[in-house]
Amino acid sequence: MRIIRKQRLARVSPWVLAAACGLLAVIIAVFAVNNYRRDKALMTDILLEKGVTLIRFVASSARSSIYASIRSGQDVASLWTNNVQRVLEHASGHPGVRFLGLVDSEGLILANSVPESRIRRVSDDTRDFLRAIEEDNDNSVMFSYRISKESRGTFFQVAAFFTPVGDRFIRQLGPVGNQQGNHSEIVTQMMRLHGSNLQWRRKIEGLNRQKYAIIVELDMKQYKKRLQRQKLEIIILSIVLLLVGFGGWLSILTLEGLKGSQSRLRRVEAFRDILISSLPVGLIATDSKGQIILYNRFSQELTGISEKQALGSNSRVFNSITEIREAFDDVSRENNFQKEVQLVTESGICHTVQLNRMAIIDRDGSFVGTLLMIQDLSLVKNLEEDLRRSERLAALGKMAAGVAHELRNPLSSIKGLALVLRSRFSNENHDREAADILVQEVERLNRSISELLDYARPQKLRKEKVDLQELIQKAVSLLSMDAEASGVHMVTDFPEALPMLDADEDKLNQVFLNLFLNSIQAMADGGTLTVSAAQTEDSIRVVVTDTGCGISAENISRVFDPYFTTKPEGTGLGMAMSAKIVEEHGGSISFESEEGRGTSVVVEIPC
Repeated sequence: MRIIRKQRLARVSPWVLAAACGLLAVIIAVFAVNNYRRDKALMTDILLEKGVTLIRFVASSARSSIYASIRSGQDVASLWTNNVQRVLEHASGHPGVRFLGLVDSEGLILANSVPESRIRRVSDDTRDFLRAIEEDNDNSVMFSYRISKESRGTFFQVAAFFTPVGDRFIRQLGPVGNQQGNHSEIVTQMMRLHGSNLQWRRKIEGLNRQKYAIIVELDMKQYKKRLQRQKLEIIILSIVLLLVGFGGWLSILTLEGLKGSQSRLRRVEAFRDILISSLPVGLIATDSKGQIILYNRFSQELTGISEKQALGSNSRVFNSITEIREAFDDVSRENNFQKEVQLVTESGICHTVQLNRMAIIDRDGSFVGTLLMIQDLSLVKNLEEDLRRSERLAALGKMAAGVAHELRNPLSSIKGLALVLRSRFSNENHDREAADILVQEVERLNRSISELLDYARPQKLRKEKVDLQELIQKAVSLLSMDAEASGVHMVTDFPEALPMLDADEDKLNQVFLNLFLNSIQAMADGGTLTVSAAQTEDSIRVVVTDTGCGISAENISRVFDPYFTTKPEGTGLGMAMSAKIVEEHGGSISFESEEGRGTSVVVEIPC
C-alpha cells in the first residue's frame, strides 16, 4: 500500500485551534462584561457621591439657617422652608442637577429647586421609594438611590430623610425650666432669649417630629454616554472575535480537508482491498508481462491455490486447471470473451463457473493487463434445477388432484355395486371372497386418493399451544409395540423443559409418527432409534436417528418427491406430506444418510 507522508501542520488536531478560539472568546467575554459592570458601578458611585454631597450641603445649610432664625427670635416653623428653598435654588446651579426638593411624609413638595414648576406632589413611584427606605431611618441621614424611569424621563434619584433641628439639639434643651447644665452656645443664647417660654420649645419639638426627605435628581447623560461607549467597545471586540474565529474556522476547514483527503484515500484503499477480498466472484489480474498482481480470496477457494503461490507468478501456476491457464495463455488475450466451463479444483471438487476475461486499457489506449472474473454458477444451476422440479411437481399435483376427483365418483359406484354383489352370496360361496377383495381394493384406492388430495390442496392449520416433548413421547408410546416386535430399541433424550409451540398438534403428530415408522421399517434386523430435542436461539430442533439400511446417494435428493418410495407397499406420499406440514409451520426438515450405516432426520420448528 502506498505510504502517505503527513505534513507537520496536519498532525496537529484542528480542535486545538477551535479550543484556543473558544478560550479567547471566553476571555474577551469575561473582560467585556467585567469592564461593563465596573464602569456601570463607577458611574453609579460618582452619581451617588454627587447626590450625597448635595443632600449634605442642603441639610447643613438648612440647619444653619434654622439656627440663625432661632437666635434672631423669628418664627422657625413658618420660615424654615423659605430658608431651605433658597438653599435648594442655590445648590441647583451645579451641573447635571435636574431637581432638588424637600418633601414631607405625605409626598407634598415643600421646597424645590425649580420654584416655577407646577408640580406640588412627587410621583407615586417616588413615594414608594421613600416608604421603602423609611423603615431604615433612625433620625440620621441615610442615603438611598435608584434609577427612575418616569414620564418625565430617566434620571438618577438619591434620597435621604432630614430632621430640621435634630435630636441632639432637643436633648441639649433639657427639661422645662432647666437653666443649668452643659449647653451649647446656640442653646444658651436661645434659652436666654426665650427663657422658660414653652411655646417656642413645642414648635421646635413638633417641627423635629415631622418626617421630611431631601430628594436629588441627577441627569444621566454622562452615565448613558459612558455605558454606550462601553457597549460599542464590546461590539467592536465581538466583531474582532468573529473575524478571528472565522479565520480560525477557515484554518480548521483547511486542516480538516487535508486530513480528510488523506484519511479518505486510506479508507478507499482499505475498502478496495476488503471489497476485492470479500467479493463472491473470483478476480485474477495480470500486468502487461503476464504476472499476477491481483488474486482475491474467492479465487483461492475456487482454484485451491493460495495467494502466496499466485501473486508474482504467471499463468503456469494454474497448470492443473486447464481452463484458467488457457484464458491467460490465449494469444488473443487483448480481446474480451465469456464462456461457461466445468472447473475441477486440485481437491477434485467440480464447479460450474463462468469465465469473463477483459483487457485492461489505459487512457492512451495501451494494453496494461488482463482481468479474469470467475463466477460460480453452481448455486444458480441448483436453484434452476429446483425450480424446474417444483414446476413439475406443481403440474403433477394439479393433474393428480383432477384425476383423483374424477376417480372418486366411479369408485363410490364400484364399491356400492361390490357390496350389493357380496350381499347376494352366502358366506360359504367363493364368489363372496372375490367381492370382499373388490371392496378392500376400492377402499385402499380411495385412501390413496384421499392422501393425494391432502397433499395437493392447501390445509388450514388449527394452531394451539403444544407441548412438543409430550407430543413426541405419545408418538413413541404408540409405536413402542411395533418397535419391540421388530427388535428396535427406542431412546429419547430431552432437556428438562422445552418452550410451548403454536402449532397444529394433529399435523405434527402425523409427521413424527411417519418418521418413527420409517425408521423402524428401515431396521428390519433390529437396531436403535434415538429421538433427541434441544432449543436453539429461535426454534426447537428435533433429531431422529436410526441404525438402519440408510439411503443411497442417488435417492437422497428424491426423498421428498411425491410417489417416490423404496418400499414395496409404500405410496410415496408420507415424506412429501411430512415436509409440507413442517414447511407450513415455518420450519425445515433435512436428511443426512449413508447407505448401510443409518439415517438422521433433522426437524426444526420455530418457537
